[in-house]
Amino acid sequence: MGTHTRILVTGGSGAVGRYVVDELVRHGYRVGVLDRVPPQRSDVAVHAVDILELDAVTRAMEGYDAVIHVAGIPHPLNDPAKRVFDVNVNGTFNTLEAAAQHGIDKVVMTSSESTLGFAFSTHALQPVAVPVDEQHPSRPQDPYGLSKVVCEQICRTYSDRYHMRTVCLRAPWIWLPEAAQQAFYQALVTDYGNWRKNLWAFVDARDVAMAHRLALESTLDHLHEAFFITAADNWTGLDSRGLLERFYPDLAADAIGPELVGAGSLISHAKARRLLGYTPRFGVRDILG
Repeated sequence: MGTHTRILVTGGSGAVGRYVVDELVRHGYRVGVLDRVPPQRSDVAVHAVDILELDAVTRAMEGYDAVIHVAGIPHPLNDPAKRVFDVNVNGTFNTLEAAAQHGIDKVVMTSSESTLGFAFSTHALQPVAVPVDEQHPSRPQDPYGLSKVVCEQICRTYSDRYHMRTVCLRAPWIWLPEAAQQAFYQALVTDYGNWRKNLWAFVDARDVAMAHRLALESTLDHLHEAFFITAADNWTGLDSRGLLERFYPDLAADAIGPELVGAGSLISHAKARRLLGYTPRFGVRDILG
């Protein structure tokens, strides 16, 4: 646990934030939740604050050792483009600015594989190399992916200016291990041919939560880092090279790394495994039963 014992989780009442809070509390951290919606638990401090209100965020952050920033709009499909961009970018700026004002030296942010640009692309994109890793170019065509690229730059800027450690965790589609979601996920698996754009990459919310804790606990060589956090396999259960041959036939054979075997994820978490000690524990069967 080290010196970071009191952790503020922005968006801690949300679909993913709830799992992050669970993980931290289970490992003995003293947790506060900053969210417009109060959490449905009594073992955390509650800050009913809008992430867009800098003064309120700054007041709420007093006394915390580190921040996990989960708050934001999770995709571009249900909100106007301007709102998606404004909430994500300004919310991240407010979080980092408040942290800097309090001298907080560690912020972990929930980023997204949408920084790559594939998932919500308007015009067809093809990966440069597979498995995709952190060296892959970011080419977002949508306000959500763009917002996450800007959010990561905000983190890098605050690391440069204040020597604050910032870690951005790029999760693909985060699947929730909840009964209410099972029929939806099963339909995705059945209809996998229509989901080529996100490279069939996913991650269980429990593994996302673990990755946030590991990022909090890790001392990395560089002040700012970004990591892809994925499941071990793609969510179709089908051979990944076969998927590429069928849906990305123009991808050159030498663009596919030898480490891609079986149903292995087309987005790599190798860097997170190496530097954070992250190993995914859950796959599709754990969610679908």
